[in-house]
Amino acid sequence: MKSIARLAPLLFVAFAASAQQDELPRDLHGRWTTATAAGRSAPRPFDLENLKRKDDGTIAARLSWTTAEAKCTVRYQPITGKATPSGLKFEWVTPCGEAITAELAPAGTGWVGQATNQATPPAVMELTAK
Repeated sequence: MKSIARLAPLLFVAFAASAQQDELPRDLHGRWTTATAAGRSAPRPFDLENLKRKDDGTIAARLSWTTAEAKCTVRYQPITGKATPSGLKFEWVTPCGEAITAELAPAGTGWVGQATNQATPPAVMELTAK
C-alpha cells in the first residue's frame, strides 16, 4: 500500500502534464505578414475561433483570413485541422482558389508559426497570435 501512496504524486503530475497538452485556446486572434522586395507586407488579421477537439482527434474551428484582395478573404469558414507534436496545423482554400497550409505552436504567452501557399515558389507568411 505504501508503494501506491508513493506513486500517487507522480501519477498526478503525469496526468496534469497530459491534460495541459490537450488544452486548446478557445480562440486565436493574430496577424500575418510576408517578406516583399520592399521589406514586409502590411500586417493582415486572421482569427481561429471556437477551437474544439473532436472525438476523432481532429480540431474543428472557424477561420477568418483577410487578404489584400477582398474577394479572396475567408470569413467564418468552418475548417478542420490536427494537433501536431509542436502545436496545430490547418489547411484551407481561399475563395480565389489559393490553397494554404498553416502551422502554429505555443510560444510564451501566445502562438507563432507560418503559413505557405502552393505557388511556385511558395509565399511564406509569418503568423503571430494570442
